[in-house]
Amino acid sequence: MNLYEDKNRVFMQTIDRLSELESSFAIPHDRNVLLVSGEDARTFLHGQITVDVTHLENGQVRRTGHCDPKGKSWSVNLITPVDDALLITGHAVGVEASHAQFKKFGVFSKITLEDVTTAFAAYFIKGAEAESAVASVFGELPDTTMSAINTQAGLCIRLDLPDGGLLVLCKTDHLENLQQALSDQGITLYPPAVFEALQIQAGLPEISQPEHIGQFVPQMMNLQALNGIDFKKGCYMGQEVVARTRYLGRNKRAAYVFRVDQAISGIEHMQLEKQLGEHWRGGGTILKAATIGQESWILAVLSNDTTAEDTFRLNENPDAQLIQCDLPYRLEE
Repeated sequence: MNLYEDKNRVFMQTIDRLSELESSFAIPHDRNVLLVSGEDARTFLHGQITVDVTHLENGQVRRTGHCDPKGKSWSVNLITPVDDALLITGHAVGVEASHAQFKKFGVFSKITLEDVTTAFAAYFIKGAEAESAVASVFGELPDTTMSAINTQAGLCIRLDLPDGGLLVLCKTDHLENLQQALSDQGITLYPPAVFEALQIQAGLPEISQPEHIGQFVPQMMNLQALNGIDFKKGCYMGQEVVARTRYLGRNKRAAYVFRVDQAISGIEHMQLEKQLGEHWRGGGTILKAATIGQESWILAVLSNDTTAEDTFRLNENPDAQLIQCDLPYRLEE
């Protein structure tokens, strides 16, 4: 049974496994939101991130990376035009890291950087009934994958998860209407960890730990397989390294998904070890992890010649069985 408590608080359901999700649901979660506006906004960002910003059309959404001069990623985010600005949204760790760099490199450009995180409430929406509730507040919904609509109620993006879903950035002055619409439809709410697990299951990377800033070339996180790198665009921060990684075959790592059929506290800070004969060696870095009920999910950066026959374990919980899951996309350079 769904439990909703007046206007001030909403109770959320818990589940043991992703397989227990209902067909229609909503997940409130945290997303940072940065607006970049001004006369030079597009040309400035075009010289900073991995996708072509100058030709980004209204209603179009892209995954993108932001790299340092050595091609290592500060962040992996979503970007889309909104009114006369460009909106960037993603995990707080990555967005804040990029915001700091934009301030530094944008000092001579005619741009305005505005952190508008507190102006929005973020929801992941899945299923026809939940989408109907959103439509009753927003007036319309985006039709195609990685497209967006911008209304008085906020921004709505149709994401590229295998089973679909919407990222809703609802303006706070419309939040009560959205919560009421979800309640009226009897939509189940799940906690943020469920959304994190769904993203991991879909192989979607983010920089969510401060120690991972500046550690990974975008291809190590599979960004090229998610249409997040335009290799033919003009110069941008770290482009030479990103290009060499592709054209000279220098990338030796990629991100892989694992499931563990138990809840493991602090799993995001552990390391993976790979079995080599009778011994174990350092095998990879956990990029993202989420635990829900009796299940943990891991997105880990490993050697890109990893196969389903390879065996891995957690360095701090070696008895936990790691089950490698198929990526829902092809790893292509």
